[in-house]
Amino acid sequence: MPGRIIFRHTTKPLAAIIAGLTALAAPAASQPVPIEDIARLPAISSVTVSTDGDTMFALVGPATGDDQDRSVIAAWDLNDLSKPPVTAAPDGNDSEFMFLRALKDGKVLTYVREPFTGSLRGCSEGKLIGSTRTWVRKTLITDTSFKKFDEPFLESTGGKGTSKSTETCLRLEARGSVYSRLPLDQTDIVISRLDARTLDSALVRYNLNTGRSEMLFQNTSTREAGYIDPSDGEVMSAAGSDNTDGTYKLQVWVKPEKGAELERQEELEVDLVKRQELDIIHWDEENGRYFVLTNKFSDKKAIYGYDPVARKYSEAPLFANPDFDASGVVTSQAPSRFGRILGFTYDADVRKTLWVDPEVGGLMLGIEKSFENEHVSPIYISDDFNKVVFSTESSSQPPRYFMLKDKSQLQLIGSERPWIDTASIGDSKLTYYEARDGRTLPAILTPRAGWQPGDAPGKAVVLPHGGPWSRDYGGWDSSGWVPFLTSRGFSVIQPQFRGSTGWGLDLWLAGDAQFGYKAQDDNEDAAAWLADEGYADPNQVVIFGYSYGGYAAMAATTRADSPFQCAIAGAGYAESAKINNGLDRSRFGRMAYANALSGRDVIKDVENAEIPVLVFHGDRDVRVPNEYGKAFYDAVKKHTRAKYVSIPDMPHSLPWTPDQQRASLGAIESFLASECGLDSSR
Repeated sequence: MPGRIIFRHTTKPLAAIIAGLTALAAPAASQPVPIEDIARLPAISSVTVSTDGDTMFALVGPATGDDQDRSVIAAWDLNDLSKPPVTAAPDGNDSEFMFLRALKDGKVLTYVREPFTGSLRGCSEGKLIGSTRTWVRKTLITDTSFKKFDEPFLESTGGKGTSKSTETCLRLEARGSVYSRLPLDQTDIVISRLDARTLDSALVRYNLNTGRSEMLFQNTSTREAGYIDPSDGEVMSAAGSDNTDGTYKLQVWVKPEKGAELERQEELEVDLVKRQELDIIHWDEENGRYFVLTNKFSDKKAIYGYDPVARKYSEAPLFANPDFDASGVVTSQAPSRFGRILGFTYDADVRKTLWVDPEVGGLMLGIEKSFENEHVSPIYISDDFNKVVFSTESSSQPPRYFMLKDKSQLQLIGSERPWIDTASIGDSKLTYYEARDGRTLPAILTPRAGWQPGDAPGKAVVLPHGGPWSRDYGGWDSSGWVPFLTSRGFSVIQPQFRGSTGWGLDLWLAGDAQFGYKAQDDNEDAAAWLADEGYADPNQVVIFGYSYGGYAAMAATTRADSPFQCAIAGAGYAESAKINNGLDRSRFGRMAYANALSGRDVIKDVENAEIPVLVFHGDRDVRVPNEYGKAFYDAVKKHTRAKYVSIPDMPHSLPWTPDQQRASLGAIESFLASECGLDSSR
């Protein structure tokens, strides 16, 4: 039922509120952040603003006495924040709001999930035979009254001949993407809709008021829509794979001009087996050229101009960073400057923006200077620059949301976790270390809270990421692991081992067939670097990972002469075949990825295990089923001290409920103190 929550805000001059926030963030003494403070629902999250700037939506923590494990959806009038928001709780006992994206005219997209147990017959990540315990997500659109929720992302079958398992499968496969909010249109957006008969998706122009839909592009197994002009919804590019000559190429079609037919242009092809990537990210109608993000010509991704008539790239990149991958462009959504390039983004320790527009750049640089120790992300900028909604965060500061009015009055909207003592958490930075074979590897280093150069070495955690084709970022860790550990006296290093993506093509390819081998050496070398640099006592280093990181922790457990005191493996797998599970279902998967993602079957080496290991797993994990973790535990417990914790209803990926967070963090804290002999209370 809609209700009210207390919404605290204040309006002060920019300098005054920054000074006040700085003073509040520096208490005299620090203590370990309680598990409850990490596990509880954020006070506010998923903040999003409609294209007209009139309405803000967010997920908020429920009021005291209500269901504390499920967020409430809320809507505010941004023109008058003194009004209480309209709120609504999820229906039923098990459904949960997960995410919001504001659209226009008071409409918002939301994801709602609910538990499901039943036959999926191989649909999505479900089992081929038997029952699967998972979560089903519904993608819905509603308005500020929250009285009616529509589901336009599934093409109706008329209810004929559709089994319940098929309907569940459709919801698992229908991701509910909004391809474009079409900011210049009053009513329409572009969505992806799944066909219930073919399971192919199509791009549809959808009217938010009437429900009317118009087909824009039918995706097939060989060609899918790419870039859409956000000014009018025209599909300007498409892409698909081809292997007629025995290799796998990404074929790309583009329109040489607005209104023309899509033309295949070989100049835009890249070799998928070599892991080359290419994305059309912007169309500049004034100059008749595309902006293309690719690693076709360099180790790091760069942005080139491309003339579709002459079929030529610009001689030099329009934007490139010698040290980091370019990641995209920021364009204006304001009507008077729609489509203008405001900045270029690249991925360092966080995603950063090089602002090139003098007006917006000057505004954002002023805000960034005021929050110089935090990462600033714009959420909404009005046409006249008199209303700017943005977020700030750092590794020790949970996200906060602000509105800057009239370029001088800063209004604090809310903080995700205002109860967190930020002085109790370490501050992260990007660093580099050398592996044993001489390769230089990036890493995110977060020293223990209060650490100063010259302090005595102490406890430390090597925290490899999942994937393995993934990477870590600095900023606030939404899993809670980094603030949990650094507030308990552990320095944390997140090695970007070979095989990590987002740090250039060379590092990505260097991981091929090296998981459990050289990629595992990289984790051990991170531990050695921590000791050499004085952060860690070599006898007090732990390895902790989740998903592929769980595999890495299992690998560390089964290596002779492990440099780690103990290991913590969350949602891991111990056989290399599990890394590329599902890739063998297609010829392309086998050819392009299967060998690249191969590695050591660490379960075969359990007789080498000497260090204690904690294995924890969610029992609704379909990506890495809990049988994988249980199999490793059953094998390794015969050779070393081992503990297995099954967490009820926990899926593989975030968000996790407060109960699930309490269970996993509690198990980790207990294990560190008892089995590892490392007191986590500082």
